[in-house]
Amino acid sequence: MIGYLRLPLSWIAHSDRVGIPLMRVAIAIVFLWIGALKFAPYEADSITPFVANSPFMSFFYEHPAEYKAHLTREGELKPAERAWQTSNNTYGFSDGLGTVEIAIGLLTLLGVFSRRWGIVGATRSRS
Repeated sequence: MIGYLRLPLSWIAHSDRVGIPLMRVAIAIVFLWIGALKFAPYEADSITPFVANSPFMSFFYEHPAEYKAHLTREGELKPAERAWQTSNNTYGFSDGLGTVEIAIGLLTLLGVFSRRWGIVGATRSRS
């Protein structure tokens, strides 16, 4: 009976060699995806309340206290509100946040592949 379980148990015991890099790739895909979405105006409009009410990020907006009068629903296009969002630096902040998220995703991928190729963590022999 133990003979039948030896192969599956061995595979499970050594699955960290595949599982950990795959998990890092999945995290990178999520960061790249969400970071790319930050360049879409509807995504920037939808994070406006979070940024405007944040004590750490509200200074990026020109008029953080006035955002409630200029909110749009998901997918709704109002040119006057879009112009206000542009003057409020909503899209500039969103683009910057997207750039940071894409950089995190790319660095995560770089970490996965550099470990795989032996670039990071390789020991040098001293002669």
